[in-house]
Amino acid sequence: MAEPYVIKMPQLSDTMTEGVVVSWEKNVGDQVERGDIVATIETDKAIMDVEVFRDGFLSGPLAPVDSTVAVGDAMAYLVTSAGEVQHAEAAAPASSEGPATEQVERPPAADASVTGSGAPQGVTHTITMPQLSDTMNEGVVVSWEKSVGDKVERGDIVATVETDKAIMDVEVFREGFLSGPLAPVDSTVPVGSPLAYLVDRKEQSVDEVAAPPVSARREETQPETPAPPAPAPPTAAVSASGAVPAARPQGRGATPYARAIAGARGTDLNRVSGTGPGGVIVGADVLGAHVASPVAAVGFPQVDVPGDGRTMTKLEKAISDTMTSSLSMPTFHVTTYVKLGKLIKASKAQGASVTVTIAKACALAMQQFPKMNWCYQPQDKLVERTSVDIGMAVAADGGGLVVPVLRGCESRDLEALNGDWKDLVERARKRRLKPDEYTGSTFQISNMGMFGVSHFDAIATPGIAAILAIAANTEQGSPFTVTADHRVVNGAEVAMYLEALKELIEQPESWMGPSGPAIPEGDWDYDVLVVGGGPGGEDCARDLAGHGLKVGLVNDAPFPGGECLWRGCIPSKAWRAAADRLRDRLNDGHLGISCGQAQLDWGKLEDSRRTVLETRGDMALKTDKGVKIKYLQGFGRFVDEHHLLIDTSGNSKDPHARARPGEKPRGETVSFGCAVVATGAPPFVPPIPGAIEGLAENGGVLTSDTVWMLDKQPGKLVVIGGGAIGLEMAQIFQDFGAQVTLLEAQDRILAEVEPEIAKHLTAVLNDDPRLTVHTSVKVEKISGKAGAVTVKYKDSDGKNHSTKVEYVIMGTGKRPVLDGLGLEKAGVAVDKGVVSVDERCRTNVPHIFAVGDVIGGLMLAHTAAQQGRVAAATIVGEDMRYAQDKDCGVIFTRPEAAFVGLSIDQAKARGIDAVEVKVPISIDAKAMINNEQHGMIKIVADKHTQRIIGVHLLADHADTLVGEAVMMVSGNMTLEQVGNAIHPHPTQTELFGELARRLSSRLRRSAKVKVK
Repeated sequence: MAEPYVIKMPQLSDTMTEGVVVSWEKNVGDQVERGDIVATIETDKAIMDVEVFRDGFLSGPLAPVDSTVAVGDAMAYLVTSAGEVQHAEAAAPASSEGPATEQVERPPAADASVTGSGAPQGVTHTITMPQLSDTMNEGVVVSWEKSVGDKVERGDIVATVETDKAIMDVEVFREGFLSGPLAPVDSTVPVGSPLAYLVDRKEQSVDEVAAPPVSARREETQPETPAPPAPAPPTAAVSASGAVPAARPQGRGATPYARAIAGARGTDLNRVSGTGPGGVIVGADVLGAHVASPVAAVGFPQVDVPGDGRTMTKLEKAISDTMTSSLSMPTFHVTTYVKLGKLIKASKAQGASVTVTIAKACALAMQQFPKMNWCYQPQDKLVERTSVDIGMAVAADGGGLVVPVLRGCESRDLEALNGDWKDLVERARKRRLKPDEYTGSTFQISNMGMFGVSHFDAIATPGIAAILAIAANTEQGSPFTVTADHRVVNGAEVAMYLEALKELIEQPESWMGPSGPAIPEGDWDYDVLVVGGGPGGEDCARDLAGHGLKVGLVNDAPFPGGECLWRGCIPSKAWRAAADRLRDRLNDGHLGISCGQAQLDWGKLEDSRRTVLETRGDMALKTDKGVKIKYLQGFGRFVDEHHLLIDTSGNSKDPHARARPGEKPRGETVSFGCAVVATGAPPFVPPIPGAIEGLAENGGVLTSDTVWMLDKQPGKLVVIGGGAIGLEMAQIFQDFGAQVTLLEAQDRILAEVEPEIAKHLTAVLNDDPRLTVHTSVKVEKISGKAGAVTVKYKDSDGKNHSTKVEYVIMGTGKRPVLDGLGLEKAGVAVDKGVVSVDERCRTNVPHIFAVGDVIGGLMLAHTAAQQGRVAAATIVGEDMRYAQDKDCGVIFTRPEAAFVGLSIDQAKARGIDAVEVKVPISIDAKAMINNEQHGMIKIVADKHTQRIIGVHLLADHADTLVGEAVMMVSGNMTLEQVGNAIHPHPTQTELFGELARRLSSRLRRSAKVKVK
C-alpha cells in the first residue's frame, strides 16, 4: 500500500512547543479533502483549527482527546483508500505489501512518559525538554525556578535550560503542582525527555531527583569511550516537521517518522540499527544514532588525538558543528581597505553604534549587488532573499560568542536599528536571546579590529553567501575581507560589492546626511571658496555668507551673473519681450484695436537690453559685497585639494583674462576649507565642417554667447538645433521679420519636453509665416562668411539641400569645459565630461562641491541656483538634497512650453503606476478673450497615492502658470487637495482644479469597477 501521510501537530504561534487535542472533527474512516478541518487543538494562546491540505481517508491511531502532543509529532494519518484505514488506537497501520517490515510509527507524544517507570503516582502532565532552536536535540538544566510542591499556573516559567546558543525559559501551559523526579541541575536531557511532572494535589508531589540520563551515565561509567555527540547539522531541524524524508535503507524497513527525522538531520539510514519488529528503524533509533560528522561527509576523516578531553558545552558543540559544516563550502576571500574616520564621526553625531552603521551600509550596498544576500541550498538551489538580516558576533558573559541577528537592515532607519541592537547585545551577553533572535541571518559581520587584529578571514557557514571580516585600522584604512560562497557569487561581484560598501562608509553623508559642518579644521584663507559667479555660485556664496562664514567668490569677469545675466536668460528675454509686442500688435485686431504696422528699432532695443544687464550686474556686485562676500576677479585653477590659484594673467581689459597655453600664470594662491565649482558650460559647437572656422574666423557662425554682437537686425538665418536655445532664437528672429530655417538632427524638437507638448509646439511654429522646422536632418557643411553663408544638409529622405543666409546660429546645447581648472590636482572625479556629484552636490572629494551646468543634467539657471543652495546647506551641516524629479523648466516661445516633475513615460520607467489627464487651452474663457488658444495642460499623478508628480503645459503664459504647478509637485499635493482649492475666475489657473477633479473622479469610478 502507499505510505500514509502524517497529520502533525502544527506550530500555530511563536511560543508554541506543544498542543492539547480538544476534539476530533472527523472520524476514523471519513474522507478528507484539501482544506478540511480534522481537529481542534489548544495552544498556549487559544483554541485553533487543524486543517489538512491533502485528500485521503482519516486513519488511526489518533492522538487521544486531552492528550498533549509536541509540535511536529503525529496526531493521526491519511491513507489513500478506505481499505487502508487503521481503526486501532494502539498500533499504526502496517503494510502487507512491499517490504514486510516497513511500518508506520506514531511518534511519542509529550505525555508518553506519564505512565513510564520514572513518573510519580497521580501525574497529570509531563514537563519535557522543549526544542527551543532548530539545531537543538538536547539541553542542559541550568536552574529550577519552581520548587517541588509549588503551585504552577498556565504560562509559568518552571526552569531555565541551556541550548546550543542561549539560556532559555521553560514555560508550562497546564495547571498543577510541581513534582519530581526532577532532572538534576547541570544534567543533559534529550529533547522530549522528562524534566519534571505535574500532579493534581500538592501531597502527591515527589521530592526526588531523577537518575542521570543514559548519555550522562555512559560518560561517568565509561570515560575511556565517551559517547560521541550527535547534534543535527546546523542547517537542519531535529523536528521532522516539513522535512524531506530520507531514502529507505537497503534491505530493511523504516517508519515514516524515522525517515522524516533522518531527512531533517541528514542521517543515512543504512548506517542506523533498527530496534523495531524485524529490525525496522523507528524514530528513537534515529534520535539516538551517531550522526556522521560533516567532515567525514565531505571526505575529511576524523583523527584521534591523545589526552583526556572534556565534553564540549552546548555552545562549543554548536560552533564546532557549524565550523565543520563550513568545509563543504567552496569559498574565496576578497580584501579592500576602508577608512572609517568619517563613519565613526557620523555615527557619533547621530547617536548610533558604529557596528549598526556598518550593518546598514552593508545592506545598502546589497541593493546594487543582491546576490550577497542569497544562499546556496542543497541540492543545487539558490535562496533569493530580499530582507537583509545581519548577524554580528557578541562575546557572552562567561566566554563564547553569540551572534544576534539585526533584521530588516535594508528598510529600517538607523534609529530603529540602533534601538534593537542595544537590546539584543544586552541580552546576548547574558545568553538570554530567543531562537529567532540568533538564527536565520542572511549575512554576517565579524569585527576583530577592536582587538588590534591586523588581518583575518572569517568563516562562512551554510545559510549565508558571505561574511565580512573587519580588522584593525592602518594608514591605508581598515582591511575589510569578504569570505564568499563561490556557488552564489563570483569574485568580480564581491569586489564590486566591496567597492560600493567602501564608498558608502567613506562618504556616509551621502546616505546618513551631514553630521556637522563639512569644513575641515585648519587655518584657511577662506572657509569656502566659490569658483564661478553665475546663479549657482552666487546663490551658494550668499547662503554661506548668511551663516557667518568667510567666503570668496572667484569669477573671471568684472561683474557676477554669469551666462544667465550676460549671455543667456536676461538678454534673450529682452529680445523676447520685443518680439511679443510685435506679435501682440498683429493680433489685436480681434478686439477692435488698430495701431498700424509695428516697427522694430534695433538700436533702441539694444540700448535697453544693455542697460538692463549693466544695472543688474552692478546690483549683484553691490549685494555680494554688502553681505561680506570677497569678490576675486580671475580664473580659478586648483593647485591641490585645499589651494586655488586665482589667475590674473593677460590683458586686464579682457574680462576672461587668464594665462594662455604655454604661459606661466600670474596671480594669487589662496587656501580654502571647502570649495564649490560653479564654472558653467559654454555653447557646444558640433564637428560640422566649416562650423569652427565660421565661428572663429569669418563671423558667419554665431552662438548664444556671440549673437549679442550683431550690430543690426538680420534678414535671413539658419538655426541649427531644436532645443530651448535654438527654438527661442528661431522664433524671436522670425517675429523680428527674418526668414528662419531651423534644422534639428533628432526626429523631434525639444527632447527634454513631454512628447505631445513638443509635437503640438512643432505644428504651431510651422504655422509662423517666416519659420520652417525640419527634423531628422544632417548638416553636411557650412561655408562662406558673415552676410553670405551657405548651409548644405540632407533631409530625412536623404535628399540634398542648400540654402544661403546671412548667419548661422548654433543652438546645439552646452557642454562643460574642464580643461585648465586643475580638477585632477584636487582629486576630483570627472565622468563623461561632467563633474560627478551626489544628490547633495558633493564630489568624490568630500570638501569639494560642484553645481550648475558643470555637473550636467538640466542646464538651467534656477537649477544651478537650487544646487548652489543645496551645496551651501550641506557645507554648514544641514540636510538638503537636489531632486531632479521635482525640477522645472520653461521654453520661451509663443506659446510657451513648460514642465515640472515627470511625464507619464518617465514615471512608468521608474516603476510608478501613473495616470494622466489633459485639457486644451482653447476651452478657457481667458484664452478665448486674448485669442491665445494654442496649447494644453497635462497633469500626471501616481494612481496609488493620487499625488501629483508632473505637470506639463503649452500656453501663452505658461511661465506664470507653471508656478502653481511647481507648488503642486514640490509640495506632494494630491488630486483632492488641488481639486478642492478655490481658483479665481476667469483665469487659466482654473484648469488645474478642473483637471484634478476630473482625474480624481475617473480613478474613483475605475476603483468601483474593479471591486465589482
